[in-house]
Amino acid sequence: MAGDRNAKLRNLLAGYSDSIRLSDAKANIGVLFVAIMMGTVVQYRDAYPSYLTLPILLLPFMFIFVNLLVSVYPRFPRTGRGRFPIQRRTNPEDFDFLMDPAMSEQSLPETCAMFSRILWWKNITLQLAYIASMGSIVAAGLLLFFAR
Repeated sequence: MAGDRNAKLRNLLAGYSDSIRLSDAKANIGVLFVAIMMGTVVQYRDAYPSYLTLPILLLPFMFIFVNLLVSVYPRFPRTGRGRFPIQRRTNPEDFDFLMDPAMSEQSLPETCAMFSRILWWKNITLQLAYIASMGSIVAAGLLLFFAR
């Protein structure tokens, strides 16, 4: 029974880690495109109406950029693990971290909860960046349509 539970948790961990990697790839691609689009907006800042100053133009880009960077930022807490040894005199044996199989099986639910929390925050920040980008496109279209 315990082996079946551990197998389910390991499969869940594999799915979580794959989803985390995919959301990191999405955020990295988004950061690249936001940087390219921000450069284009700054380049043509003289062609915009006078009420659209540079800080107002860059505000949605910076919000999206910060959300994407927060999404990529690693949030792996080190609770319950042996930390990196900081001592005046260290030996090579101080850096040998052998994982106890019984301890790794006990930490599976904690690791699963940690990955779930990381994936939840990544999804929230990616969704905020997406909503802000779609809202910015609609606002820019409305401003260009009604301002001229």
